[in-house]
Amino acid sequence: MSRRDQILAVTAWQLVGGLPADPKLRAEFRTRAVGLGPMLVSSGLAATAAFHAAKAGPNPAKPRELAYARIADALGCHVLHRADATRNDLVAEVGAMASTTYASASGEARAFALWVRRAAEALIPRSEQAGNAAALAGAAAHGPVGVPDGAGAR
Repeated sequence: MSRRDQILAVTAWQLVGGLPADPKLRAEFRTRAVGLGPMLVSSGLAATAAFHAAKAGPNPAKPRELAYARIADALGCHVLHRADATRNDLVAEVGAMASTTYASASGEARAFALWVRRAAEALIPRSEQAGNAAALAGAAAHGPVGVPDGAGAR
């Protein structure tokens, strides 16, 4: 029989390890994974679940939306103990939980967030995240694509 931490470690490792090779998605995921635990502590499970679901949107396509969706869906599966649970299920069901069930679910969510952060930090190096940030900063410095430098300045 596996211990709770062993199950969480394997679940988190599979979540992060299963990410596509897209460096932008991986960098966004790492950022969101590192911030999940503090957000759960400061805002609570209900607000965190709603925030992540809203940021993912109904049809996530951009790397940031996909990162929010991956984390929120995995959190929903873990907290609700259902493989088919989604971020929207989590938002709906968290609002209907009894206070003792909500407190237990919040503890589970914080434990899950800790392991997801650990896996993200281990599997998505800072250098990968820094490289993506540098590429985005370089693109922003040159202005929007198709607009000559200084064209928008007055």
